[in-house]
Amino acid sequence: MKTSFLGEAYASRSPILASQTAINIYPELVETSGSEVGGFYGTPGLQTVYTGSGEVRGLWVTRGASVGTYRLFGVIGNTVYRFDSAYNATNLGTLPNNSGRVSMVDNGVQLAIAHQSGWHFVTLDGTAIAAVSGAPSNSVLAGQDNYGLFTESTGGQFGLTNLGDLSALNALSIATAEGSPDDLISIICDHREVGLFGTGSIEIWTDTGAAFFPFERAPGGYIEQGCCAKWSPVKLDNSTFWLGRDINGRGVIYRNNAYIPQRISTHPIENALAGYSDITDAIGYAYQEGGHTFYVLTFPTGDATWAYDVATKMWHQRAWMDSLGLLHRHRGNCHAFFNNDHLVGDWQNGKIYRMGLNLTDDAGTPIYRERAWEITPEEHHKVRLDLIELMALTGDGDGAGGTPLVWLQISRDNGRRFGYERFQKLGKIGEYKARARWRRAGAGRDTVLRVATNMTQRISWTGANVMGEELSQ
Repeated sequence: MKTSFLGEAYASRSPILASQTAINIYPELVETSGSEVGGFYGTPGLQTVYTGSGEVRGLWVTRGASVGTYRLFGVIGNTVYRFDSAYNATNLGTLPNNSGRVSMVDNGVQLAIAHQSGWHFVTLDGTAIAAVSGAPSNSVLAGQDNYGLFTESTGGQFGLTNLGDLSALNALSIATAEGSPDDLISIICDHREVGLFGTGSIEIWTDTGAAFFPFERAPGGYIEQGCCAKWSPVKLDNSTFWLGRDINGRGVIYRNNAYIPQRISTHPIENALAGYSDITDAIGYAYQEGGHTFYVLTFPTGDATWAYDVATKMWHQRAWMDSLGLLHRHRGNCHAFFNNDHLVGDWQNGKIYRMGLNLTDDAGTPIYRERAWEITPEEHHKVRLDLIELMALTGDGDGAGGTPLVWLQISRDNGRRFGYERFQKLGKIGEYKARARWRRAGAGRDTVLRVATNMTQRISWTGANVMGEELSQ
């Protein structure tokens, strides 16, 4: 029977159009011929590598003193730390504030940290941070050609540090993105081009070596689409991604395609964003694992996290479940790749986590995973469901948490309400022939099936076999 088991999160504004969810699972398509076209894998779990106090406000990786070595810097609460490869922390000093995102950049010798009250800097092997005189507040930093570039507090201006020196600003090294009279809120350097993100437009500047100010706007480097969240622009897949805004509205997610914004969000994603009271605080980061490159976009006020997979061009939702069974934004507030680990910093409890596909819980908390999809008969016929089988990897895992369970719920009103949970076992270790099957699932119209689990084993769901009959009435 026709179903839409494999796919993305696509819960339409009207449930009669689409009621598909994908929470803490993402699809992977088979790249060669086989019995299945693809399946779902579980999103990565978390393992604590360091515990501080407060919000993890930013992580940054720099080149180390010798070839092939790297350093990790982090801001947790009001404290700046440098970490070695064993995640031992050196306290480098405190900032004058203890919350809110920070922006960091390095030039191979120094690291600059911009926060709400200004900047601080430290040499990469230094023992203490120091304030940068005259630095603007609430800057976003970027680096190119041994310059530090930064947004000013208000207006369309941006500036440069002295060449090779992040500790001092030149009051004369200021320019303005003048293509549109909007506020400049973010900045990013990609392929040696500087993207200046305004609230209604984006300008592209390059280093021409001009006498008084070395950067100038590139020919054709003007995009009539702006940005509504300063922390949303991210570099990935040889492009930049961001949450957009222009004179016509906001809330569409884009990637840059040769100076032409390409919409990557879907109508259900855009509808979800429209329901959040504030999207200007959105935080983006990117990472690559298992051949998938993800753009992860978290909405603190909306208490939600969405992830876009460049490989499949599909969206899924990431969430953390509390002790009451309620879903919240993912715990990751920022990301860095260090020591061959994907690291994310927690938005609440000061922890830095290792994030990986081989981890099957969130630092001891079970991960809730869900897929909901529709049964779509011809002519809106009633459907009798005789057998539903989840095609899943069974008899796998480390045995933690006892026998892994998965449950099915059925909706007869396009996903607005679901019935009781029907549990099935996926087999202990070695029980490879275990099958998750549900019989006598009733009859009705507007049927949506929902399969979920919180087991601490690997997740691999390749399909759902549905046997039954379309009834004429």
